[in-house]
This record gives sequence, structure tokens and C-alpha cells, in this order.
Amino acid sequence: MMIARPSRTRRAVVFAALATLLGVVSLTLSQSTMVGDNLTGVGLNRNGATSCIKLCNDRYKILYDQEQKLYDTNKGVCLALPQPDKDACLAAELARHQAAMDQLGIDKITCQNTCTHTQGSGSAG
Repeated sequence: MMIARPSRTRRAVVFAALATLLGVVSLTLSQSTMVGDNLTGVGLNRNGATSCIKLCNDRYKILYDQEQKLYDTNKGVCLALPQPDKDACLAAELARHQAAMDQLGIDKITCQNTCTHTQGSGSAG
């Protein structure tokens, strides 16, 4: 009994699938919080906290706008439903939206608080 050799087309499809999977994984893993150049806490930029806070605010605005668009889209879907389902859908979407907006506010404050933290700034003894 001979073992069939995989065709070139099959190998190409498998390779393309693996490449796509690698791309998705790398994009997913790269969605982490950005850190500055001064990981050790020593930096040459005296305006670091201000620029960090600006980055937090800019990120918040982008995420806020995305959430608002998602809410508007989902609300439109709810409004297209028949009446018994429409009210429940709108209430659930409003609750989801408010929770998302609350979390965005918390994340913004947390981000800003990390901008002004300086390691070891206290005094001993």
C-alpha cells in the first residue's frame, strides 16, 4: 500500500491557512498597552507625564467614538424588531452601553494614574 503524497495545491492551502493564523495571532497579541521608551523609569523627556496623559485622552476619545457608533448601530437593530422584543432589546442595549461607557471612564483614569507614578519617590527613615 502506497501513501499518497500531498498535492502542491493542498500544501499551498495549508501554508496560506497557517500564515493567516499567524497573522491573526500576532495582531491579537500586539493589542497590549503601549509603554514609553523609559521602561526603567529613567527618561530624558521632561514632559513625559503630559504626553502620556494626552495619549490616554486620545485613546479614550477613539474608544468612546467606537462605542457610540456601536450603540447607534445596535439601537437601530433593536428598533427594527417587532414590539414585544423591541423594548427588551433597547433596555439591554442601553445597559450594555452604559456599562461600556463606565468601563471606558475607569480605564481612562487608570491610564492617567499610571502616567504620574514614579517608582521609589518616597523617603526612607
